[in-house]
Amino acid sequence: MSGTHERWLQQAVALGVENVRSERGGPFGAVIVRDDRVLATGVNLVTGSNDPTAHAEVVAIRAACQALGSFHLSDCDLYASCEPCPM
Repeated sequence: MSGTHERWLQQAVALGVENVRSERGGPFGAVIVRDDRVLATGVNLVTGSNDPTAHAEVVAIRAACQALGSFHLSDCDLYASCEPCPM
């Protein structure tokens, strides 16, 4: 794994750890990167929001789409602290 990929993955893990410490949800974090810059992040909010779709990856995808004003994320990379839920 390249240093760049490792850096983004470490950030996703750190988000998950902080999410547990803050008691907002499970130990899951996600980072969406575009052009070597963080476009959006997300953490697991399932229990706090009573929303079974609020997985970290989905939260990050929603935030990225809002930031871009588009649902096209084909030029983005998603880094997750765990294997994404197959839902």
